[in-house]
Amino acid sequence: MFFVIKMLKMLNRVFSITLTLSLIFFMAPQSLADEASYGAITGRVLDRNGMPLANATVDARNWAGYVVCSTVSGPDGTFTLDKIPITGVDGRNTFSLLATYNASGKTYTDKTIFFWVYKNQVVEHDVVIYYYPPSGYGWLTGKVVNASDLKQYLPATIYLNNGMYYFVSGEPGDSFQFYLPEGDYQVWAEHSENGQTYSSGKSDVHVKGDDTLTSILMISLNGNGTPYHAPPAPGVNVVHGIVKQRNDAPLYGATVELCRMTGKSFPVMSTTTNVDGYYVFNGVNISSPMENFVVRLLYDYNGSKYVKLSNPFTVYYNNMLNVTHDYNVPLSVEFVDSGSLELITDPPGAHIWIDGMDTGRVTPFNFTGIKVGYHSCSLIMDGYLPENLSIRVPAEGTAKATKVLKPSTGDVYFMVKPADALVYVNGEPVGKGSINLTRLQYGEYAYTVCRDGYRNATGTFEVLPGRDLTVKVELVAVPGLSLTYLGYLIDGIINALSSIF
Repeated sequence: MFFVIKMLKMLNRVFSITLTLSLIFFMAPQSLADEASYGAITGRVLDRNGMPLANATVDARNWAGYVVCSTVSGPDGTFTLDKIPITGVDGRNTFSLLATYNASGKTYTDKTIFFWVYKNQVVEHDVVIYYYPPSGYGWLTGKVVNASDLKQYLPATIYLNNGMYYFVSGEPGDSFQFYLPEGDYQVWAEHSENGQTYSSGKSDVHVKGDDTLTSILMISLNGNGTPYHAPPAPGVNVVHGIVKQRNDAPLYGATVELCRMTGKSFPVMSTTTNVDGYYVFNGVNISSPMENFVVRLLYDYNGSKYVKLSNPFTVYYNNMLNVTHDYNVPLSVEFVDSGSLELITDPPGAHIWIDGMDTGRVTPFNFTGIKVGYHSCSLIMDGYLPENLSIRVPAEGTAKATKVLKPSTGDVYFMVKPADALVYVNGEPVGKGSINLTRLQYGEYAYTVCRDGYRNATGTFEVLPGRDLTVKVELVAVPGLSLTYLGYLIDGIINALSSIF
């Protein structure tokens, strides 16, 4: 009995110690290890032009749409959400960011797609509010249908009173669309068939900024319409020009960029000047009635990057009436970094390649505006071996090279017996009997000579540049009692006797 009581006292003491340690453990401050259940998100709030927005509210929302934490962007648009709870068994959860910005009495919001956030990691993700600042532009879209059958879509040309036009094919999924400044417009459609042109009549529409207006244009095909008149051709905008140096020589090999002006120059197309200093951008398409551009020149001059901008100019919507679609934008630089290169060949007429580019010129030719330094040149002419050379062009001087081109072909003479045997070269018939093949490109060829009653003769020959070659072939008759074989034997006997006497 005494032993049982002693054991109960001991168990009571162990329980008390365990309870005390448990209380100490659960009441202790949270350790750094507990931070492993959180992640963080940093980023910026930006407007449609990529400019930072300050004082925008940023919410992090989980997959269920609940806000798990929130903050406000700083003066430079940056924000940090550093207490993102991570509960996923694999140490990650998906979240979306929602930004809210107030300006001029209006509220603008936008959100990101869902993305992964990991525990103990910082994820960078920006939020762009695409409708701020207001663009002042909206979309006018729609279809053209038969007034007697609204399910029948018609191929047509759609016109606006500002000169813009658009083509639709008549396919059900083909809609017209114009990106327009906010305001009032007139829109109409014309459809032609059977030598007549039918019109929908003009409709007044109002386009709101950052909104889409859909208009269905109905054309009645009843009646005679009006005499057919062709729609305007699709327009093509072309921006081009010549870049010249201080001495009026063309600047070759310069990088030229076509840049849209949106607060800063943003390149949309790029090319390089040719040996004439010429550049061209074909098919410059824009979505609005007009946009402003500049041409930017980039050039490596004496180890430094030289940059020059043209004056701003306006490019119009490519399908627009009564405006120009050809834009000549010349540029000039304040330095000279070139010389001349004169190339001559015998015979003349070789195509000239410089630095791997076809210049479109043939020898003899004197190039001006070639960049100072070494250049690779290739002279290429049919029937002759290509000449490859490296030439150093001096500053404001002339480098000259004269080359005698070596033929890349040779002549082959076939001496064939019998005289009516057919001759094939590389599987193609080239003639009968003894023939002369001229200007064959150098290389190895296969031949076959054949005639009924004779065994075929086959072989190969090699044409060397500028060399002549003779190929002798005498066919052997097939043994037998044929006249061909007897004639062959008689010829052999006669030839043998001739050699003796």
